[in-house]
Amino acid sequence: MSIGIAVIGVGRMGSVHANNLLKGRVKGARLAAACDLIEDKLVAYSRAGVAVYTDYVKMLEDIALDAVIIATEHYFHGEIAKACIERGIGVLVEKPVTVSVTEAQELISVAAEHPDVIFGVMYNQRTNPVYAFARQLLQSGKLGRVQRASMTVTHWYRSQAYYNQGGWRASHSGEGGGTLINQCVHQLDILQWLLGMPDRILGVCGTKNREITTENEACALLRYPSFDCQFTASAHELHGTNRLEIACTKGKIIATEHTLKYKIFRDDEEKVNATTSRGYGGTRVAKRGSKRYGFALIRDALYGQQLNVVKDFARAVTEGDPNRLTARGQEGFNALSLINGIYLSHWTGREVSLPIDGALYDSLLKKRADAENKEQGDNYGKG
Repeated sequence: MSIGIAVIGVGRMGSVHANNLLKGRVKGARLAAACDLIEDKLVAYSRAGVAVYTDYVKMLEDIALDAVIIATEHYFHGEIAKACIERGIGVLVEKPVTVSVTEAQELISVAAEHPDVIFGVMYNQRTNPVYAFARQLLQSGKLGRVQRASMTVTHWYRSQAYYNQGGWRASHSGEGGGTLINQCVHQLDILQWLLGMPDRILGVCGTKNREITTENEACALLRYPSFDCQFTASAHELHGTNRLEIACTKGKIIATEHTLKYKIFRDDEEKVNATTSRGYGGTRVAKRGSKRYGFALIRDALYGQQLNVVKDFARAVTEGDPNRLTARGQEGFNALSLINGIYLSHWTGREVSLPIDGALYDSLLKKRADAENKEQGDNYGKG
């Protein structure tokens, strides 16, 4: 007996989820329905004998579903997820969980009222064994205390042609932001998954060589009580970099997308500093290691990391066990807080503390969205 999962929003990513279900790649689950506002996107699913809808509310009323995957435009995530959870239907939301922290808090409150309903978020980078091993190392205590961290993620190249595919892309009104909320939500989730949440954020965003109204590059300083983490992102750099460094008092991690190198020192930095009587001071490397995950590279190239998350979600729904999830929906709040915090810091020109002022963030986001909509209206019919 397989569970029935519907996919709401069968665009670029939603169609991947729907096709994986349709082709039997998710054990114990089947594609029960596909829903999208654009009827042309539903034709192939209808021909395959799948129930299709252009109205998700009608779909929820018409058929019995065990779960849904929500892959719509960002602003609809919270609304649809709440409607499903309130009906007792398991939910897996594509990133970001919502556009703003205030929306996320509302959704999390609804989920808390229905604790038996499975609620997950699509943080597929957590299935990357590089980051899983880095987390294991950090939690083991073998590396000591974190002193510094940095992440550079400039391999999310997006041409103008990409942005021209849809009016919602790279807009405050359609997407809630640009590179940070669309692409870099993954890396920001990994940072908080490994390091926890900072106390304060200082962020600067920019738009380079693209006709868009949001950022395609960002720099942020995430300030923790005892260390700082530098985050750099870009979507306009060819052959960009994906690199994470975490320097600790007794070791160091250097990770790329599919490789990880680490060192464990013989002595802790605090001991070295306390016992050095002359010269610069130092210690030997007691252990060093490296891991390369070529199989993961091949697997993800064929099917995508997202399939791993969907498989975990299906197991969680089948067994009624949220511990099976790659990431619980409530965990979507943290990366979203970092994104909102970077934006808010950039918009106000000052460092912001976490938790951010959600009402202020919403008002400033709305101003930008309204300005975009007004410009589109003023230019309608021109050219």
